[in-house]
Amino acid sequence: MNAAEGETVEFQCAASGVPKPDIKWIHNGKPIAQAPPNPRRTINQNSIVITNLQKSDTSNYGCNATNSLGYVYKDVYVNVLALAPEITQAPKDQEAVNGRAVNMTCRVFGAPAPIVKWSRNGKELTGGRYMVMENGDLSIRNVQFDDTGTYTCYAENKFGTANESAKFVVRRHTYITDGPEDYEVTAGQQATFRCNAVADEELPLKIIWLNRGREIDFELEPRFISTSDSSLTITQTIELDSGTYTCVARTRLDEASAQAILTVQDVPLAPEMKRITCNKLDATIEWTPKGDNRSPILHYVIQYNTSFTPDTWEVAHDSVPAVDSNYNVPMSPWANYTFRVIAINKIGPSNPSAHSTMCTTQAEVPYKNPDNVEGEGDQPDNLVIRWTPMPEIDHNAPGFHYLVEYRRDLPNVQFTSVNIDDWMQSRYVVENQESFKQYRIRVTAVNDEGKANVSPKEVIGYSGENIPTEAPSNFSRIITQSPTTALLSWQPVSIDSVRGHFKGYKIKTWTDTKTYREIQVQGDATKALVTNFVPYSKNYAQVYVYNGKYNGPPSVTLIVDTPEGAPGQMSFLEAYPMGSSAFLLTWQKPDQPNGILTGYKVYYAVVNGTHVGYKIAREPQINDPEQLQAKLSGLKPNTKYRIYITATTAAGESKEYFIEQSTKLLGHTVIPLTPKFSWTRVGREGHLANIKVKWYPNYERPGSHFFVKYRKKGETTYLETDPEMSEDWLIVPDLAPDEQYEFVVVAVDGDYRIESDPQEVDTSGVEGPIIQPRENVATAGWFIGMMLAIAFLLLVLIIVCIVKRNRGGKYAVHEREQANGRHDYPDESGFHEYSQPLDNKSHGRTSMSSEPKMDAGSDTDSMAEYGEGDTEGMNEDGSFIGQYGQQRRHEETTSQGFATLV
Repeated sequence: MNAAEGETVEFQCAASGVPKPDIKWIHNGKPIAQAPPNPRRTINQNSIVITNLQKSDTSNYGCNATNSLGYVYKDVYVNVLALAPEITQAPKDQEAVNGRAVNMTCRVFGAPAPIVKWSRNGKELTGGRYMVMENGDLSIRNVQFDDTGTYTCYAENKFGTANESAKFVVRRHTYITDGPEDYEVTAGQQATFRCNAVADEELPLKIIWLNRGREIDFELEPRFISTSDSSLTITQTIELDSGTYTCVARTRLDEASAQAILTVQDVPLAPEMKRITCNKLDATIEWTPKGDNRSPILHYVIQYNTSFTPDTWEVAHDSVPAVDSNYNVPMSPWANYTFRVIAINKIGPSNPSAHSTMCTTQAEVPYKNPDNVEGEGDQPDNLVIRWTPMPEIDHNAPGFHYLVEYRRDLPNVQFTSVNIDDWMQSRYVVENQESFKQYRIRVTAVNDEGKANVSPKEVIGYSGENIPTEAPSNFSRIITQSPTTALLSWQPVSIDSVRGHFKGYKIKTWTDTKTYREIQVQGDATKALVTNFVPYSKNYAQVYVYNGKYNGPPSVTLIVDTPEGAPGQMSFLEAYPMGSSAFLLTWQKPDQPNGILTGYKVYYAVVNGTHVGYKIAREPQINDPEQLQAKLSGLKPNTKYRIYITATTAAGESKEYFIEQSTKLLGHTVIPLTPKFSWTRVGREGHLANIKVKWYPNYERPGSHFFVKYRKKGETTYLETDPEMSEDWLIVPDLAPDEQYEFVVVAVDGDYRIESDPQEVDTSGVEGPIIQPRENVATAGWFIGMMLAIAFLLLVLIIVCIVKRNRGGKYAVHEREQANGRHDYPDESGFHEYSQPLDNKSHGRTSMSSEPKMDAGSDTDSMAEYGEGDTEGMNEDGSFIGQYGQQRRHEETTSQGFATLV
């Protein structure tokens, strides 16, 4: 053996033999007695102990066991070492989660045995959660985050030291934040378990699911689905899915788990039919439950069918207690019964048990008569008796039929009897009866065994109703209470004239629009408050009696003139933001003015969340019933408002109609769209005229306000009015009378200004309102007609000029020459140009023009006027007259020439 100085070694030697052997110790080949003395050595019979070994103790020891038959020998070598410490298994870098126990390895070798110590970040670890094991390892209990650091293992003996270090990192332990919960589900539905976990951010986390301790293979189990959030969903559950499901959150260092129990409940298994005992009029049924499928049985249902309806199972009893397993069921006579049992739990009914054997009962008289017997004619001259047919199970014997009996409800009148052999028949008609007479009726069930053992119920019936014969008389108005309400009265009709069940009276009202309204007056009242009259109208009314089928003849027609009332509620209002502090409001007249409209009232209130502030009235209110738009200004930017509007008549104000709209942000401007406008003369003040301009903005982007630019026609500079901030109209004052102006309306929003198309405004003419249409001049009918007339006149003028030119009469040459001294034309009547040629020089002719004669100095008819450029000294017939070559006056225009010709 190898041992270090200072240690203790012990050799043991045991031998057996017959006779018992003697043991002798040998030291280095010689008997132990010859060995050098060693006070640290103790020799025993079977052992040698050497304490506090020294290097000189290195030697060989032998054990010799001897008896008379021989010996055995064994030797050992004691090697006393002196070695500095050596770390044979150094610690390694490690990581662990908090709360766990960790063992860090450090195995050392040396002689003598080294002392092992541990430190963290240079600080020695002693006691508490830290323990240095005998083999040199370090054990750390309940690891904490501050245990992270560099750990060093130190080994030391008298010959030297050794150390090794490793890093240890503490991670956050994994835990489940939202584990699965026990789940109870109906078979066929899906079940979902949720599992959320948290791990150290440096540790990849994986969540797996176990079913009954075995990991679920989602590829082999298509009904089991793991979703992206690590939940487990089981689709189309079955009862066998019930069990324990475990969520495991796993990292490379640790794992956490949570589990829940799934209970899949299903309808019970079908009960087992054990036996049936058939008695005369009842049967005892016994069964055994076969399982509730995890939802306790609540009760049992017993069903039966008969040979009358073999495909239909009826319920004999639907709530047999769950603790029972037998039940006694009554049966009807003359029938074959079979039974079955169904178990019910909260999930639903089980499949039925197998049906029982058949039970047969004997014939008896009927136990009941038909239900729902009644008599009511469907024509004025008949009586129809009706009942509910009795099913075959209630016939109780063959030969089943009905005995129908009826008679007039008068003294000493006998019943008339009729047998109805068809058991499915449900009515019998008695023809040729007087209208609406009272009858007594009964229907009895009969079979071959006799009549039913209970008496039939006698009921009262009536023959058919007919049209009432009388109209209410003295129909009159007592008082008109409001524009829609009047109290009317009438004299009742005689009860015999109703010829049916008296229901009351009906009042029909209408107006000239032929919209009919009707109210019913129940019972025998002779007055009614009619509330559906149309206000401010001529209303008509009639009253008539009615029975269960017919209305009677109407009374005389009553005329009720209703006074003016408050208008009906308006149904349309729109608000278009104009800048950040105003709305352009548009509305429509109420559908029911109920009088003469006098105007509209507008109110507004601030809306803050669900709170609506107090109402503020717009000033001024609208007193023109034809005005259907107005501007609401003075509002706060970026604020929601509730805007109310009512219509008014002289009788009052309608119910409020409101909308909600928000103003724009302050400074939020948009380019307005092109506005339109109309103008009206509003009379003169002294020698000056006033024009009212009404603005029609584009509702989509109206602008915030407007002003008017205007100038006299022919001038270049516009004048501008002050901006109109509150209204959609303004008056342009102090205009010169009898002048033509050009007006332009400018829509403004912030820095944007958009101008309307210009319109001509005439300040002359009669005083009073003259409205300039807003139509486009280019497309107006009058403009197109005027242009066509001018074109026609131009065409006529051109034709006349061509004709006169061709006939030589384009210019008054003859008259001009006479005025300049030529008098050689004969004084003849007719056309001179054809009778007097001028010396074959020309074909000058007397003008056919109706123009007045011009002075000699006039150049109206010169060639220069009609020719191109300056045609000097030349007339059209060859005469050289100086005056014809003069320049045309520059101020004369072609249009003036046209006017002269016309």
